[in-house]
Amino acid sequence: MALNFFGQAFRLAYEVSPIILVDGIAADIPGGMLPIAAITEGLSIVNGLLHGEIDNGPMTHFMPLAGTTMIQQDIGNMNFYNLVTAANAVVKRPNRVMMQMLRPASTEDGGYSTKGMSFTALKLALDKHNQSGGSYTVLTPSCIYTGCLLRSVIDTSGFSDQNKQVQYSWQFEFEQPLLTISQLEAVLGNLMDKFESGMPSTGGLSWSGVKQSLVQEFGL
Repeated sequence: MALNFFGQAFRLAYEVSPIILVDGIAADIPGGMLPIAAITEGLSIVNGLLHGEIDNGPMTHFMPLAGTTMIQQDIGNMNFYNLVTAANAVVKRPNRVMMQMLRPASTEDGGYSTKGMSFTALKLALDKHNQSGGSYTVLTPSCIYTGCLLRSVIDTSGFSDQNKQVQYSWQFEFEQPLLTISQLEAVLGNLMDKFESGMPSTGGLSWSGVKQSLVQEFGL
């Protein structure tokens, strides 16, 4: 049974190309983004799409894995004065995003020779993207993770009597850093505004006094 328009859009976004390369090797592309399908399906596109037909469909499929986090926090173990103090002591941790890539060899597109060339192109592209300071956007049905960094790509293939292929399943692990430049600038900007305005603190000292001490000590 064929998928309708929305089903095809969902499949393209979350199954065929849920990983988007941002900046890095995509810096010169309008919008600065490159869907990973342009790499994983590159040979299929050349052999099919440019000729106006997609007989076999996409060869690579992605799916979210268990272990992906939406919120991670550390909570202190000491005795707190009250619940508000305990809540303010919570430390945010980076999110981890796990994706599985399935790419078996097929007898219809050159088999292992085509698969080998596709993976060589994928590794070269990811290495170049990472070395160029590129990041990733990862789409899952529950959450869109922006500003991610790639930690590892690991072979998770099994072997059994039912499945005799090797290296057909790969696990992508991403980490979403805690702070972006804009967030860091906002935090530091707010702190420096307090220094400039000389806002008094509840402890009897003033920000202006702290600023004056920094100026005398470090020549700021």
